[in-house]
Amino acid sequence: MIFADLLGGFGINAVAFLSQLFSFAVIFVVLWRWGFPVILKTLSERQRVIQEGVENAQRAKRELDDATARAEQILLEARRQAQETIANATKAAEAESNRIQEETRARAEQIGKQDVARIHQEAARDRANLIRLVVNLSINTASKVIGKSVDSNDNRRLVEQFVSSTEAKEQ
Repeated sequence: MIFADLLGGFGINAVAFLSQLFSFAVIFVVLWRWGFPVILKTLSERQRVIQEGVENAQRAKRELDDATARAEQILLEARRQAQETIANATKAAEAESNRIQEETRARAEQIGKQDVARIHQEAARDRANLIRLVVNLSINTASKVIGKSVDSNDNRRLVEQFVSSTEAKEQ
């Protein structure tokens, strides 16, 4: 028992050592046969679950990135449409403003023309009244100067010719 003497030199009890070695071998075989496969299966299942979790997280990150890109695209499109709508509304407002201004100018021009026409009519009416008044005054004056009454139709015709020739010179 060289082995026992060698172990005894190190202060190790050979019987206890062999019994512990045998116990370790039995436990190792039992664990190897029934324990390690269960442990390895559990570890493998755990690794698979962790791998699925990592893949799901990566897929979720990609989907989030895609959704973020789509949301940004939708926001850009909405902003573009809003700017386009504002531009169209501004153009429509300007066109309506121009139409109203043009309508106002036309109405003012029409009112101005009507006022000018009315002034011309009043001036013509006043001119006719003035001519009539001048004719009557001329006839009365001529009657007093001549001292006798000439045919009033002849006097009226003469005075009207005089007034007409005076009007033509003035214009």
